[in-house]
Amino acid sequence: MSKKNVLTILGTLFAASAIAGGAFTALDRDMNGKISKQEASAIPSLAEQWDSLDKDASGDLSKKEFMAFESASESGENTSAVKDAPKTSQGK
Repeated sequence: MSKKNVLTILGTLFAASAIAGGAFTALDRDMNGKISKQEASAIPSLAEQWDSLDKDASGDLSKKEFMAFESASESGENTSAVKDAPKTSQGK
C-alpha cells in the first residue's frame, strides 16, 4: 500500500473520530465525560435505545457506548442518526 493511500485512510478515520467526538461533546452538557439519560433525550432515538446501549448499567453512556449508537445509526440499523444531535456552542 502506498504512503498516499495510508495517509488517506488515516485522515478519513481521524475525521470520523472527530465527528463522533463532536456529537458526544455536544450532548455532554455538564462536561463530565458521560452522557446522562436527560442529556440523551436531545436525540429521541438515542433515548429509546438507552437500555441496550448502557451495557454496564451505570446510568450514563460512556464515549464507547455512545459510539456503538453512532455505528448502528451509520450502518442503517436505526434511521435516526446523530445528525439530530444539538450543535455545540463552544466554537470547536
